[in-house]
Amino acid sequence: RRALGKPGVQVSALCFGGAHWGRLKDESEAFRIIHEAIDAGVNFLDNAWEYHGGRSEELMGKALQGKRQQVVLMTKVCSHGRDKKVALQQLDESLRRLKTDYLDLWQIHEVVYEDDPDLHFAPNGATEALLEAKQQGKVRFIGFTGHKDPAIHKRMLSYGFPFDSVQIPLNVLDAHYKSFEQEIMPICQEQGIAVIGMKSFASGDIFKMDAD
Repeated sequence: RRALGKPGVQVSALCFGGAHWGRLKDESEAFRIIHEAIDAGVNFLDNAWEYHGGRSEELMGKALQGKRQQVVLMTKVCSHGRDKKVALQQLDESLRRLKTDYLDLWQIHEVVYEDDPDLHFAPNGATEALLEAKQQGKVRFIGFTGHKDPAIHKRMLSYGFPFDSVQIPLNVLDAHYKSFEQEIMPICQEQGIAVIGMKSFASGDIFKMDAD
């Protein structure tokens, strides 16, 4: 277990990702896998509004019937620079798919373009949706994710916005080029923002070997 930043909610060190899991065609197999993970102590679940056209959220919603209170449930808004109205519509869709009336963590997904911070923090932007959803009790905590350039994360963090979490790549290659560990983690630690690591195997590419 780890404390999730300032909120202090205890989450498992390993998070169950909904992206690859959502590709499973056999629902019974998908349910078996996620139930075994929960029974083994994994209580942190990840998803996003756009994974497989919403199927990942729908599948997870079915799988969590009777188990919702055992997990810390996260999904992401995928408005990609569109306005607050679109973000809040996606939130309602995510809640319906996941069969829950609140999220533990709602994050802006894939902040990877240089103008993303400007769009998200523009009047009537996604960050306003995060705050409104939190005030309404539809989400407990809020954050953002991205995996391209720490400079973009720095801009997101420069606004003094009350993010509870930031999701970043953390792997053996990160330290050598545009390092999120070196450039973003210290800022998050100073601000008490929870750091969620992703791409721990660098998308698996570091294990591929050329047969030649």
